[in-house]
Amino acid sequence: MKRPLEASAEGRGRIVGITDGVFAIALTLIVLEIRVPAHEAIHSERELLAAIADLAPRFLTYALSFLT
Repeated sequence: MKRPLEASAEGRGRIVGITDGVFAIALTLIVLEIRVPAHEAIHSERELLAAIADLAPRFLTYALSFLT
């Protein structure tokens, strides 16, 4: 019978896997420099959509970085 406070190899492996994933995503965002558009320059929904559309190439690069 397992003790409830005893760490198992399976549990450690899951934690290591999730932390690796979190760090991979965070570092990719840092390297690709995906930043939130400046809110002072956005006064309408159309301007917000235009600002997001300007970021489309960066989002595509971000998605492609996980496929390779």
